[in-house]
Amino acid sequence: MNDAARALLVYGYQPSGHSAAAFAIEEAGRKAGLFFSRVEIAGDHHPAAGLAVARGYHGLLRAAPGLYGAMYRGDWARSVLRAVRGAYLSLGGARRLRDGVRRSGASVVVCPQAAVAAVLSEARARGELDIPVVSVLTDYGAHPFWADPPADLILAPGPAAVDALAALGVPRTRLRDTGIPIGTAFSDLPSRAEARRALALPSSAPVALLSGGGKGLGGLDRAAAVLLAESPRVHLLVLCGANDRLRASLSSRREAGSRLRAFGPQPSALVAAMVAASDLHLGKPGGLSAAESLAAGLPMVLTSPLPGQEEANALHLRAAGAAIEGGSPERAARLAAALLGDAPVLARLRAGAAAAGRPGAAARVAAEIASLLAASKGRLPVSL
Repeated sequence: MNDAARALLVYGYQPSGHSAAAFAIEEAGRKAGLFFSRVEIAGDHHPAAGLAVARGYHGLLRAAPGLYGAMYRGDWARSVLRAVRGAYLSLGGARRLRDGVRRSGASVVVCPQAAVAAVLSEARARGELDIPVVSVLTDYGAHPFWADPPADLILAPGPAAVDALAALGVPRTRLRDTGIPIGTAFSDLPSRAEARRALALPSSAPVALLSGGGKGLGGLDRAAAVLLAESPRVHLLVLCGANDRLRASLSSRREAGSRLRAFGPQPSALVAAMVAASDLHLGKPGGLSAAESLAAGLPMVLTSPLPGQEEANALHLRAAGAAIEGGSPERAARLAAALLGDAPVLARLRAGAAAAGRPGAAARVAAEIASLLAASKGRLPVSL
């Protein structure tokens, strides 16, 4: 494979929406003839610092979500992080980035995480990187980090995000509307009947998918308990992420193995089958979870969205007519039980979700990367 088809994917840590987006981009890109290498900042370069940042981030979300929301929206937080970013680059970080990119042999750097993209874009602006940087948004809101400074190319989840980034000063020539990249399995979903047969689920009983992101947040154990009690026929598929305690708690319930199945991290193809088999999705509106549900036309009941990016995702889902706000896990579960018995409302939500879905977003992201490579190398675009 020649250098013109090489790309370096850089993300923060896994499991996360950012890493899931990176894997989706890689999967679609390989089908397009691109060759990718990957760098996980936390695991590959700064394991101690990366672990501390991840723990601090999730600890703050659990203990003081309002404070996180203020930081997410506040200009003061941007100023602090800008200073930290500048110090990191000046104190050897730029050299490490430059040397790492050169060793990869890549002709473009692709980043689906805002803070990491900002570091890479600033290094590019300083002349420390001599190849283009591509930012890929993984939530429906457009946080100023994506424009501070902007990458050579920014791939946005929709026209509203394009307009918001342009209002922040990003030239429209650097913006593309691609959608949020999700696994290619979502472009070729099985029918509901096929998915249920593959997962050994009953053909006529209601099926609900519960998810709490990579960390299994959102009180899924409480939601599951209420939903099982309120809907005696429902079957639950619960994606617990890396939350082993949650999985163990659910697996100890008397319904486990019959009406309740709890899963740890799963490959995209299996998640796609679960989504295709379900009638309803209850959970936190992470960007990837929202995009996957929309791609399958699966309505959502939203529980306890986090301040910042999840609030923006919830707003997008409600505006599309694809979701309703549930509030606490218990209240969301009661709403979900009622919806499972209300076919007209469920059909209306399903239609809204299907209309907003963009299952081919990863392929569009790969096409934009291929076009950028072609333009920077003076070659014809890679055939998709």
